[in-house]
Amino acid sequence: MTPTLKEQKKECLTRLKLSGLCNEVITDFKNGQLYKTEQLGILYYINDNEKAVVKDFEEKNNAMVYHILHSNTEFGELLALLYVSKYKEEWQTDREDLKDNIALSYVYNVDCPDFSEFGSIGFAQRFGGLVRTA
Repeated sequence: MTPTLKEQKKECLTRLKLSGLCNEVITDFKNGQLYKTEQLGILYYINDNEKAVVKDFEEKNNAMVYHILHSNTEFGELLALLYVSKYKEEWQTDREDLKDNIALSYVYNVDCPDFSEFGSIGFAQRFGGLVRTA
């Protein structure tokens, strides 16, 4: 059975806490504000272009994004969208992975969207935000 938006939001809040993001990020998420972490661990509100990427992703996948990791790489500008899927039966496993600093994500390639992909990424906590490690 597909989860409700309320259930997905509650799961997002759980994952925000498990991932070690600072309390301000969690409080603002409750109020509809989404953050991204830049490569060094600095937190910023997402911009309008990023909001459009999130909205499109959420609508196409019946998912809810709770944080973004932004990085510039040799493969292009990447937005790792950390999200809660529509598959409730997988949520417990996703939570266990977060305890090991591994997050379910959709990595959107801004420069070449065809190279975007689903997967899991490694992360570390830094300055209240998260940085991608793998």
